[in-house]
Amino acid sequence: MSVPETNEASPNLTTAAPEADSVETDLPSGTDSISTPDSSSPTRSRETLLRFGAIGLAVVFLGIALALTLWPRAAESSQTPTVAPTAAEVARIEGLAPFTFEPEPLPAGATLPLFGLTPESGELSRFSRKANADTTIPERAKLDIETYTVQVGDTVFGIAAQFDLEPETILWGNPELIDSLNLLRPGKVLKILPINGALRVVEQGDTIEKVAEVYHGTVDEILAFAGNDIDPENPELTVGQSVIIPGGWRESVQWQLPVASRNTTVGAGSGGEPGSCSGILSGPSGGYNFIWPANNHYLSGWDYNPNTHPGLDIAAGLGAPIYASETGVVVFSGWSTRGYGNLVIIDHGNGWQTIYAHLSQINYGCGQAIAQGQVLGLSGSTGNSTGPHLHYEMRSTEFGRVNPWDFLP
Repeated sequence: MSVPETNEASPNLTTAAPEADSVETDLPSGTDSISTPDSSSPTRSRETLLRFGAIGLAVVFLGIALALTLWPRAAESSQTPTVAPTAAEVARIEGLAPFTFEPEPLPAGATLPLFGLTPESGELSRFSRKANADTTIPERAKLDIETYTVQVGDTVFGIAAQFDLEPETILWGNPELIDSLNLLRPGKVLKILPINGALRVVEQGDTIEKVAEVYHGTVDEILAFAGNDIDPENPELTVGQSVIIPGGWRESVQWQLPVASRNTTVGAGSGGEPGSCSGILSGPSGGYNFIWPANNHYLSGWDYNPNTHPGLDIAAGLGAPIYASETGVVVFSGWSTRGYGNLVIIDHGNGWQTIYAHLSQINYGCGQAIAQGQVLGLSGSTGNSTGPHLHYEMRSTEFGRVNPWDFLP
């Protein structure tokens, strides 16, 4: 019968499901049922593939994200140089003994330089900067005229050196000394110029052109010197104004010696010269081999200058012996009113005379013969003199006053 066959088939289909259920039920606890898929179920196979695909795709995306995150750090770490550990760090890490260095001994007598510790940057403010002893501070140019009071023993040379000036500047800054240097005496107040040159106290009729000509300067230099305070656009001078001529100088009047010779006809004391000798004087004549009139052969004051000082100021202490330079006859012996003080003039009978001034003592009188090398007197500071010395001159009837340096040995 057809019905029984159908009934047999149905039980088979019906019992298949329980068998599958029994398989799932008999699996050990914790085992996922998809690990034993039933090949006969296409739905479950498709779900399994989708699950594996999703998991794989998630892993890929996760790997890409991780790579993008780690890539910049890897690049930075590749650019950072590796610093080698110091010897101290190696010793600390590895537990080694501290590193020591023993230098070779230095040669005998050699020393190593000493170096101080460098302060931390935060403590630099505690260290002050020391002054540099070699710093040169420029001096301002002097513009004003100073004054100086002459002291006992002063000379023009010493005063000039004290103010870093030329000796001539002391004279040309004090015009009265140019014509009579003997006026330099203690208590006299001198004008000290700020620069080497000459001083002109403006008088009526003076112009800047005339001043420049007389003092051998230039108009431009006079205007350029700020101490003169002259307007270049209107260079007018005012009577009594002090004008400095940079580098300037002028001619001067020579010292006036008494007229004396072997044939003097004037009487003693004439012309205001107490030491003048009169009458016809005779005696020995000398030669031309002049000797030094003092033991010292150097100067203590003025040198020879044909315009301002026609003689030598030879160093000689108070009371030092003064000698006759050559044989002759004394034609002046005594006081001179012209600043020479006690003065002796020897006429050598050959057209030459020698002059000895500022003596403290005179040993020979008018008309007396004297031999070369004899002591004619003692050094002093009489007349217009600021200290003991010998003022020595030589003059000739043919050449006038000459430079003694040209004739002394």
